[in-house]
Amino acid sequence: MHIHPSSPNSSQSEDDAATKIQAGFRGYRVRKQMRGQGSGKGTATTPSVAGTATGSSASSSGTVEDKSATKIQANVRGFLVRKKQKMATEAATKIQASFRGFKTRKELKSTKKDK
Repeated sequence: MHIHPSSPNSSQSEDDAATKIQAGFRGYRVRKQMRGQGSGKGTATTPSVAGTATGSSASSSGTVEDKSATKIQANVRGFLVRKKQKMATEAATKIQASFRGFKTRKELKSTKKDK
């Protein structure tokens, strides 16, 4: 299920996605900063203005940029999965409603013929 870029609501959904990504990253950055302050390291683990890590903050599992990119990607993937699931659920509901209406009209038609 894909929303075409030229559809009327695509601009709004892109804005919503961008907002979610930004909020997720900002939350990650704040949590990271809070962990650094709690362990006595001060601001040595926080990224600088340019977005590069200071000397000791890069761990063996990757740099701050790598971890940030992974977090952003996870949030985007989660958003897309939830969006796809919502569209599938709405489609299934529409199909169920259509079938139930068809079945009810058919039963009503046969009831009228019997009378």
